[in-house]
Amino acid sequence: MPNRNFILPMAFFAILAGCARPHPLAEWEPDTFAPASPTESWSTDWWPATDSPAPAQSMEAINVPIGHTLSLAGSVDVALQANPETRLAWADARAAAAEYGISRGAWYPTLTAWAEAIFARELFPLGGETNLQRVDIFTGGPGATLTWTLLDFGRRDASDDEMARALLAANLRFNRSLQDVVFNVQKHYFALEAADGMREAAQLAFVLSNSILQQVEEQLILGLATAPDVLAASQAQALAGYEVAVTKTNVHNARTDLLVTMGLPPDTTVAFDFSVDTALPSELGVGVEQLAELAMASRPDLAAAAAMVQAADARIRAAEATLNPQVNVSAMAGYLYSDYKLNPYYDPAPNSGDGWVPTWNVGLTGSWMLFDGEIRHNEIRLAKAEHHAAEEALRRIQLNVAGEVWDAYFDYKAAVERLAWADRLSLSAKENLNAMRAAFDHGLKTLPDLQVAQQQIAAARAIRIQSRSDVLTAAAAMVHATG
Repeated sequence: MPNRNFILPMAFFAILAGCARPHPLAEWEPDTFAPASPTESWSTDWWPATDSPAPAQSMEAINVPIGHTLSLAGSVDVALQANPETRLAWADARAAAAEYGISRGAWYPTLTAWAEAIFARELFPLGGETNLQRVDIFTGGPGATLTWTLLDFGRRDASDDEMARALLAANLRFNRSLQDVVFNVQKHYFALEAADGMREAAQLAFVLSNSILQQVEEQLILGLATAPDVLAASQAQALAGYEVAVTKTNVHNARTDLLVTMGLPPDTTVAFDFSVDTALPSELGVGVEQLAELAMASRPDLAAAAAMVQAADARIRAAEATLNPQVNVSAMAGYLYSDYKLNPYYDPAPNSGDGWVPTWNVGLTGSWMLFDGEIRHNEIRLAKAEHHAAEEALRRIQLNVAGEVWDAYFDYKAAVERLAWADRLSLSAKENLNAMRAAFDHGLKTLPDLQVAQQQIAAARAIRIQSRSDVLTAAAAMVHATG
């Protein structure tokens, strides 16, 4: 049949044209070009190595160990599964992969099946006002139409390049979202660890104030202390109790911040394992200049901004290509039933008939828009403006990255120095309190002297706890800044 003999070769050439492209799988399996799950970084291998995409993780498959004790690593694992930011970035990457697949589909022909049932009446004047020939026709049957763009002078190439670069940027932004979640969990985990340490230090200070109050009360009975001494010790105990209540509130707030950052409700039943003996990061072996160079080479958001500049460049080429003509090949094949009648009837017969008739056509169509009210030229201007904006956005990110690395580097160095002084302060305050209590027991120091020593060791503990948290947070910030 003529329709089958025409459609089969055209479909064959369409498949060949699609396979000739460097990455033909995008139009069939676009998810292959996006991250496999919301918890795994996207690989820098741009095109998939295999024909089968990795199984995608369901957005509902979140494994949260409710009722368990979580370490920092466990908290990060839960956050990568439950935090909506990573899942939003994952969805954006998959949407960009689908858009890339859509652009790739433009290289293939479109094949449309159709069926029709049409009744028509036409009048033909044969002379005079009343001498008319009426033709009644009924047509019905199936068919198919094929359309294929042969030449578009760069439209599809530019569209492919734009969507590919946009997909690359979305995948890189997804990677950065993972880094953001990890850093935010670390920051809030260390903050909760410090708040919990502050609470324990406040409890110790409260216990110490109780001990001093009890000791002063005993001395009052023996005549070695006065009533104002007891009142001063009681006031110190009340202040220590107040500090315990404040630190409990701080622990609650820090815990809420951590749970929300992990993507969990604040009332989630989960405990955290804090180890104050965990080794701190070692001394840096590179300078800030080397770290800045590393960040420029490895930050995913910086690479994503560069990809968006390339996408904007492709958008300019696509807009400019619309000024060129376009050539399409089109074909139609059908098998139609026709039934016609002539009225009035004329000899010779027949004046009516019916039957199934194959019908088809094939041809080339060229089009070239010559005037559109400057729409296309303004689209080119728009694309160039967006390209300029993308370049400036890239430059802004480069400056921000450099600033973040420098700030993180010197924050870390300063935090390490503060921790060293905090260790010395804590040791000195402890020795001073021991010496002050011994002197107080022998009547060589007064109660206010002992209370000052008590306040000093409480402050030293708080400074040491906060300094250790600052070192851990600064180290995490430096890793996050370098990407």
